Amino acid sequence: MIKTITVEGFKCFSSCTAMPMSHITACTGMNSVGKSTLIQALLLAWDGYCKYEHMLARPDDYDNRKILLNTSTLSLGSTPLIMTTSTMRIQADDSLFEFEAADDKLSLNMTAATNVYPSLFDSAPYYLNAERQGPRNYQTMRSHSDLHCGCHGEYTFDVIQKDPFAEVSHIRCFKSELGKSISDLIRQIGYWMSYIVNGVEVDFSSDINTQLAHMLVRQPDMDTPFGSPHNFGFGISYVLPIITTGLIAKDGAMFIVENPEAHLHPAGQSRIGEFLAQISCDNVQVVIETHSEHVLNGIRKYALKHRLEPEKICINYFSIDGEPKRHSVNRLPLNEKMDILSWPEGFFDQEMSDMKELRLLRGNPR
Repeated sequence: MIKTITVEGFKCFSSCTAMPMSHITACTGMNSVGKSTLIQALLLAWDGYCKYEHMLARPDDYDNRKILLNTSTLSLGSTPLIMTTSTMRIQADDSLFEFEAADDKLSLNMTAATNVYPSLFDSAPYYLNAERQGPRNYQTMRSHSDLHCGCHGEYTFDVIQKDPFAEVSHIRCFKSELGKSISDLIRQIGYWMSYIVNGVEVDFSSDINTQLAHMLVRQPDMDTPFGSPHNFGFGISYVLPIITTGLIAKDGAMFIVENPEAHLHPAGQSRIGEFLAQISCDNVQVVIETHSEHVLNGIRKYALKHRLEPEKICINYFSIDGEPKRHSVNRLPLNEKMDILSWPEGFFDQEMSDMKELRLLRGNPR
């Protein structure tokens, strides 16, 4: 598990900035304050980790150290847009990776890597972008050895179809009030989907000849037949890859999710927070970027119900403050009752601000 990610010369963090992490890390704050930068730094650290063996084996082969800035996972533009110093540094705990701009300005050259230990990453991170696929009747299948839903959730149907009866760790299984639930992947997806999206059921099939995997959805309580996902909105399609990835993630892996709350009702947002907190209890390091207090409340509720130590939850508040103005990251402390002990201005206080303004407007009609 990575406990600290430190960046220097990367996007808004020109000076050396350390960002703490834990079993589950939530990045919060206004838009454009650096939350995505932490996630991108983790993904670049993974790229550097993968290139490290090449660098040791063939130190003069610079092509094997090149890291592309625009891939299916990263979309960073060009080096002048992201580098604020001639050398960019990303450090995951003690492992330091140094980069310089490549001549094409669309990639980085890794110039140095120090203290890189084999267990820094047990496997490739699972990453889900904020821009996930909306409702689809089908998705393409692909040949792959590592099951991964794709950063936009574009292979989710296929991943489920590959091994629908895979055994899910009992720690990640949905805890039914009626007792022990069936631990097959397909059943666990069904339990969690029904809990988060209020009573929906999903069904999958595939056609090897057309290389297409299909999904149908229904609401059993409404006695409706299975139908197209297009008739059930975006929430189901956006949350399905989160649930699937959480259930299949390898032991010791990192699971990164941007905006898990997207297109979910507040109740669903709270429940996806509970789900992610539960996954983080099974040796999967969860990192989320969120604008939802409901997600955070779901995490805190789960922690209270299951007596998680406050240290296992890291809430990072990203902001711009000080003189001169600079980007900063502050971990908000929690106590054993899951109270947030430091509540900075701008941290999920918009409802109070709006209610205050409403009271003033009612008392002073214009």
